[in-house]
Amino acid sequence: MAKKKKLTKAERKETRLRKGKQWLLTYTGSPKKMNKHYRERFHVDAVTAAKDLQELGLNYTQEQLDQIKRAEEQRLRQRRMEREAKERERLAELYEDCDGRFAFIAGYTDGGAPYGVMWEEVGIDPGLPFEEKVKLYRMQMLG
Repeated sequence: MAKKKKLTKAERKETRLRKGKQWLLTYTGSPKKMNKHYRERFHVDAVTAAKDLQELGLNYTQEQLDQIKRAEEQRLRQRRMEREAKERERLAELYEDCDGRFAFIAGYTDGGAPYGVMWEEVGIDPGLPFEEKVKLYRMQMLG
């Protein structure tokens, strides 16, 4: 069985616009939700959907285009923040035995104070962000 060749970006757009033209003829939803439905149908972002719909004959005001662009930027910013928070949480779980002061926490005193190997002792600048210290420490341990 032959491998299916991947389409170029231009070919994908051409196909999407051809199918989009047919989709527009049969579209029965609200004009307000057209961008959203187009995005869902063709798996593109809001800005691309607006550009495609414009090429298919739909008219957007500059204000509407600006609003769509701002909303998309906000959505991407939110997703990036969620991804970074998830990564920080994963690192914190993975490295429960280290914190801002210690590269390795060997244990805790009766009073609850941690003791172990400090970042300076393993040759890592304690002023670096936690994620950076952990990456450097992991490279030292593996290498």
